[in-house]
Amino acid sequence: MLLPGRWSLASTLPNEASEPRQLTGVTWLSSAVPDDDHDWWYRCTFAPDGGTTLRFDGLATIAQAWLNGELILESNNMFQRHSVDVAALLKPENELVLCFRSLSAALAQKRARPRWKTRLVRQQQLRWFRTSLLGRIPGWTPPVPIVGPWRDIALETPRNIELRTSLDGTTGVVDVIAPDDCALTIGGREIRGSGQLRLENAELWWPHTHGTPFLYDCTARIGDESVDCGRIGFRHVEFTADSELRVNGVPIFCRGGCWTVTGDYERTLTLLRDAGANMIRVGGTMVYERDEFYRLCDELGILVWQDFMFANMDYPAGDAQFVASVRTEATQQLERLRRHPSVAVYCGNSEIEQQAAMLGMPRELWRNSLFSEVLPSLCAELHPDSIYVPSSPSGGALPFHTGTGVTHYYGVGAYKRPLTDVRRARVRFTSETLGFANVPEKEIVDLVMQGDAPALHDPRWKERTPRDTGAGWDFEDVRDHYLRELFSVEPSSLRYSDTSRYLDLSRVTTGEVMSQAFCEWRSASSTNHGGLVWFLQDLWPGAGWGVLDSRGLPKACFYYLRRVWQPRTVVLTDEGLDGVHSHIVNETNEPLDATLELTLLHDGHVTVAHASAPCAVAPRSVATFGSDAMLGAFYDVAYAYRFGPPKHDVTIATLRGADGSVLAEAFHFPHRAEPKRAIGANVTATASQNGDETWEVTLQSDRFLYAAHFDAAKFLPDDNYFHLVPNRPKHVSLKSLDGSKLRGFVEALNLDESIPIGVSAS
Repeated sequence: MLLPGRWSLASTLPNEASEPRQLTGVTWLSSAVPDDDHDWWYRCTFAPDGGTTLRFDGLATIAQAWLNGELILESNNMFQRHSVDVAALLKPENELVLCFRSLSAALAQKRARPRWKTRLVRQQQLRWFRTSLLGRIPGWTPPVPIVGPWRDIALETPRNIELRTSLDGTTGVVDVIAPDDCALTIGGREIRGSGQLRLENAELWWPHTHGTPFLYDCTARIGDESVDCGRIGFRHVEFTADSELRVNGVPIFCRGGCWTVTGDYERTLTLLRDAGANMIRVGGTMVYERDEFYRLCDELGILVWQDFMFANMDYPAGDAQFVASVRTEATQQLERLRRHPSVAVYCGNSEIEQQAAMLGMPRELWRNSLFSEVLPSLCAELHPDSIYVPSSPSGGALPFHTGTGVTHYYGVGAYKRPLTDVRRARVRFTSETLGFANVPEKEIVDLVMQGDAPALHDPRWKERTPRDTGAGWDFEDVRDHYLRELFSVEPSSLRYSDTSRYLDLSRVTTGEVMSQAFCEWRSASSTNHGGLVWFLQDLWPGAGWGVLDSRGLPKACFYYLRRVWQPRTVVLTDEGLDGVHSHIVNETNEPLDATLELTLLHDGHVTVAHASAPCAVAPRSVATFGSDAMLGAFYDVAYAYRFGPPKHDVTIATLRGADGSVLAEAFHFPHRAEPKRAIGANVTATASQNGDETWEVTLQSDRFLYAAHFDAAKFLPDDNYFHLVPNRPKHVSLKSLDGSKLRGFVEALNLDESIPIGVSAS
């Protein structure tokens, strides 16, 4: 939040005015979109409210600040925070003026050239400036850079209370720095002033998939004033030589995605938690997030992989002034983040080692002293109970090799490798993976096309389709490759003849591919310890990399991931001549007593074979059941022997709890083709209101439905794009986003008509 007051802004040519009194004849506006080409001036008038220190949490990028005509601050690092004592300058009515100098003009000044160049950005000299690359990367960010006061500005009285947590065996240790008159209470224990507080047999913080993210409330009193110090947690993390993250000694399969800027932390993070995600990476092309983001990750039990804000460039590690600025930036971030148990991994940068290696640079140029000395030493000093990774990716003969260290895996994806490559690549940990041009729902398509019929060659659509700078293809081409592989149709012909059908199949394609990759990675035989999807949310409307659209609402692929990410689930892997294996995953700290059912279905309703088996799965383990052993006869379940046409269309694995309820389902299709039409299907969808904003829809069909989904604008389903087993009712909760009455339809890829949702009387 900016300082309360009357704000306005204006632009001038670069260096046209050196201070506020020279701003004669400029036009002050209530709003505008700043750019890099001009100097931008912000003006605020305010009355003091008792505070005496002006706090600036972020000024982008080359900034100056005047209070009542006096220069009080100069900054050239948008990631640094500043506090200025202004008690002597305050008046009953005050004017704060900020100037943000043209970055384009600064970039035009001559500086030493880099040893190698990146295609990520057009202007190589950005490496000298501590600013975000958002808005400055052609091909996948909107052309709107961050300029101006991008974080809070406040007039305050500082309360210097710092908390630093660690574990000593089973004892939670809190090192406190506080004023002498401060009384701090944690877990029923009190400490006055600075010192160390120890909690014996402390409750531990866990990722939500493996336990309870337990937090202790921290309250303080300074004199007669109560101060909320937030909440803290205790946990221990380590990263093995095999790239396995362990929390409190327990191996964690990490899954989630790469974070992008969003306006609603709580809704987005809760969606991810409910989807089974347990890690978020804040990448080096983005920004350090607000305190609220990390607080919510603590509460929801979501681990954070935190990059420092460096990406792809040859940063000037030999320049003393630049390094000093980086030290201040990193110190501030580490001191801020070390109290959060969710923050587990710090990473020096994004793709610098990969970029240098791919350009043929010698090994000694892959990693400079910023990432081999400065940042790791600061992490060890200021947040020792954390993991430091020098670069994402790194490790191995080349930084991006998949079988060693941390990789960015795009074998399935940009490099169009077959789905079998997921297993062949032997990925240990991929901090970036599975980037596709994920098609959003119809409302977003209509928004991009401004109500015109979808025409996917249209510049309005294509400019929002992600691409690598300089490549002769984009990620829509990548998606089309897998559409062809999965459904045996020619994408270009389908796009020409039936755009609506093309979009429907495209939505499902990326979900199916992502799901199959994670099925492999979660199987009992996998060497993989984690995968973070590139990325979580689109930066603007279109078919972006996000599994959430620009509104923060799920795309089809999100629901596919949601089912395969759950801490208790079943996944299927194709073992060729050995059939299909069902892997029962139980990450929780409680045993799972369940029943596994296996069904082979033909023509959407004819049961070819069926078997069931009890399965007792120990806590935090995976149990595997082979289809041939369960069925006790030869059915060529994986359709590997191919003695004639397949006898079944789909294999269905159902995991049932002790009470008979369906805990999870998984599906394997022995012969990939466009789904057969469910001719004559009897499908019903009935809704009843369950609360003011929630409706429960019961969906049932006498035929198998492929990727059944809801066409209900302004409603958020808790499940969508699911395969529906015949004669098995499916209950889905739909939440209204604006209080609307439920109106909509159910569709599926193998239905010729939409099924209206019938609403029962209240």
